[in-house]
Amino acid sequence: MRESPQHSPRVANLPVREEMDLGESRGKLLQRGAWGKADILLVESPVGKAIVKDFSRKLFPVRWYGRWQIRREASIYRRLAGVPGVPKYFGRIGKNAIAIEYIEGERISHWKRRELPPALFARLWTLIESIHARGIVHIDLRKRDNILIDSRGEVFIIDFNASFRFPPGSRGARWILPALRRIDHFGFLKWKAALAPSQLSEAERSAFRRMSFLRRFWIFK
Repeated sequence: MRESPQHSPRVANLPVREEMDLGESRGKLLQRGAWGKADILLVESPVGKAIVKDFSRKLFPVRWYGRWQIRREASIYRRLAGVPGVPKYFGRIGKNAIAIEYIEGERISHWKRRELPPALFARLWTLIESIHARGIVHIDLRKRDNILIDSRGEVFIIDFNASFRFPPGSRGARWILPALRRIDHFGFLKWKAALAPSQLSEAERSAFRRMSFLRRFWIFK
């Protein structure tokens, strides 16, 4: 992802809501989102580095959609508060932006042909199950950008933009959540098969083959 030396003039002046107060912070543009996606900025804030997803420069229909998306993602981060391996939620900035803790780490895909941190996949599995226990499914763990490993070997899951949240005890939690969990499990098995195939159990190998076959019929690639 190419960085830009440009700074956003909008971030510092957005009215602050919820927890986040950027003060006079300036945002460094990391990625200019496509027409329907947020701009991504790195901000030095009073509480540390933050990733800001900002829809304020988009056309009105996209801003309207972005506000709904931001409210939805904020509710997911609030539900996951305190789960080790999930970035901290710093708060919304006005109506059009959200700030999340910046995680200093490498994509999981960068660990191919390198010595893996001890118990990496045990930690990743525990993290995924902790997220599921809060009624959240990530959906997009197969994407290389969404699992990060820091210098201490700790694992993080980021970007809950596409995730689903189910209220405790709801019909969705009872009937849909168990099925969607398998998508996250497939993401886990994909990376384990790619980076540490010798660690796969026979049951995991069988599940991975079965899920790989079924994925051919999955409409979301």
